[in-house]
Amino acid sequence: MKFGVYTNEKKDPGLQATRIVIDALKRHECTVCHDDDTAQMLDISTFEDARHADVLLVLGGDGTILRAARKYVGYGIKLLGINIGHLGFMSEIGMDDLDEAIERVLHEEYLVDERMMLEAHVSNVAKPLLALNDFIISKENRTHMVKLDLYINDSLAELYNGDGLIVSTPTGSTAYSLSAGGPIVAPNVNCVLVTPICPHSLYARSIIAKFSDIIKVAPFDGEEDVTLTADGQDIVRISEQEEVTICRSQSATQFIRFHKNHFFPQLKDKLAQWSITKK
Repeated sequence: MKFGVYTNEKKDPGLQATRIVIDALKRHECTVCHDDDTAQMLDISTFEDARHADVLLVLGGDGTILRAARKYVGYGIKLLGINIGHLGFMSEIGMDDLDEAIERVLHEEYLVDERMMLEAHVSNVAKPLLALNDFIISKENRTHMVKLDLYINDSLAELYNGDGLIVSTPTGSTAYSLSAGGPIVAPNVNCVLVTPICPHSLYARSIIAKFSDIIKVAPFDGEEDVTLTADGQDIVRISEQEEVTICRSQSATQFIRFHKNHFFPQLKDKLAQWSITKK
């Protein structure tokens, strides 16, 4: 079995944890593949690319996993998140569980947790953008309000006036959408969430649409400097008179899980961590 390694240097200064993972894989006589950026960090010039791996070990937090998911989703690789960040919802293990996790993967003692993704089409962008968590439509300067028309299956659903809109997957329901007042949705529910950000309307609430619905968001006439952000990382500018079309992607991210029904116990723990005020 081939294991790829994808790391976040900001979460792993000096790449100490990354080297521990690589040494553990070699100790278990696994073939090690490298993400090209990770190989450059480690000063490795000759390596097998991680796109050939069966399992990709991702070291970091949720942001690192989001980047890895978008980069490798087209290769059918299963992701195993190793948490060296904090408050991560997507990571499955910590560094202390590394050897046991490798053994369980080698013996196929795991579950596959498939998560839907969204794709956004913008006419001035050649390829659709992918998101595992969410797309955000807002002003480039988020201190400025934006007026947006929301269409669901070509039917005008609402005109929003506020700081923007979040269109998210169930996976993304525990991210920015939750902070904006959106509902928590179990990841095995097939739906799309639309949550307004600080709307200037008392009745504006999240909308839960069917997973097969087509979501279109169009800036109101005269709106400028509007941007589309994928998973809080990839940003494109939406020109005036342009609309964004968002739908379920044919691609899906596959996570390795060792425990069935892990979501709600993990949710309880993470929300409790958020509630703790550090002095």
